[in-house]
Amino acid sequence: MRSLKRLWNPRLLVWPLGLLLVGWALRSVPVDKIWDVLARLSLAQLLALVALNLLIVLLWSSRWWQLLRAQGYRLPFFSLVGYRLAGFGISYFTPGPQIGGEPLQVHLISRRHAIPASAAIAAVSLDKLLDLLANFTFIALSLLFVIPGATSSLLIPIFSLGLILPAAYLLALRLGRRPLARIARLIHRRSTVSSPLHRVYDALLASEEQMAALLRRKPLVLLQVASLTLLVWALMIVEYRLALSFLGQPASWSATIYLLAAARIAFLLPSPGALGTLEASQVLAMQAIGFDPALALSLSLLIRARDLTLGGLGLWLGAALTQRSPVTALPSPAGD
Repeated sequence: MRSLKRLWNPRLLVWPLGLLLVGWALRSVPVDKIWDVLARLSLAQLLALVALNLLIVLLWSSRWWQLLRAQGYRLPFFSLVGYRLAGFGISYFTPGPQIGGEPLQVHLISRRHAIPASAAIAAVSLDKLLDLLANFTFIALSLLFVIPGATSSLLIPIFSLGLILPAAYLLALRLGRRPLARIARLIHRRSTVSSPLHRVYDALLASEEQMAALLRRKPLVLLQVASLTLLVWALMIVEYRLALSFLGQPASWSATIYLLAAARIAFLLPSPGALGTLEASQVLAMQAIGFDPALALSLSLLIRARDLTLGGLGLWLGAALTQRSPVTALPSPAGD
């Protein structure tokens, strides 16, 4: 009985559910029609999409690089690109809203470049908070101004909450509060058994101090990082619209934002790599605006190929980097 309980894990349900959604999406479109749409892509168009996605990956990493630089650590940029991909590989294949690779990012820069844990946690946390803010802001604004109907009215409060929480946390840090460290301390005080929560409290307090210092003393850096985030999202919208055009379906900016918002919502659902949820969201969204569902599945395959390539590369890099010895040279001071 105990062995059966160990084998049973509710999280395993996401895989068959995801496959069921994929099967449902495929039922509505003949496979040969999907390949007909994909065949419209020329090699030059495919290379243009690859180049644009590589630029987006580099810009994502430059945001993290700038946050570390603002703390006084100048790490090799392309090393950070590799660490970021390693973190993405774990997050992509982990059920849930694309979270899970952050501890590996902290581990890699701490172990390989002698970055203090508090500084590493602070940089990764700020990077992720800005990511969440941008993601939820895009979805909330899309629901408010682009996506009409009762469904959007129900979803707006949910995604607005996802926007408010990270924003409120950053504001609390700016005002001198340490929310997570305070929670850890309260739990530790009320605990009746010995626990390592005092270490958690110390780590959270130190990292929150680092984040608060950046928010107070380096507002220009945060403005630059926020501008980078806006640029990345603008490029993601352009990339999605280009992909639609290359597949034979020119789309307005509002239609592009609508479809991209549906894809981003799919990635927030508890399915690894948005398995099934991406395909279903694109089919439903494109049918709602009169687009061919074959286009939805063709575009989903393009997105899937891109993400599986980056995620697989990330997993390989993570496995390789964790086995290597630490970098002996300390990070050079940023000087700013």
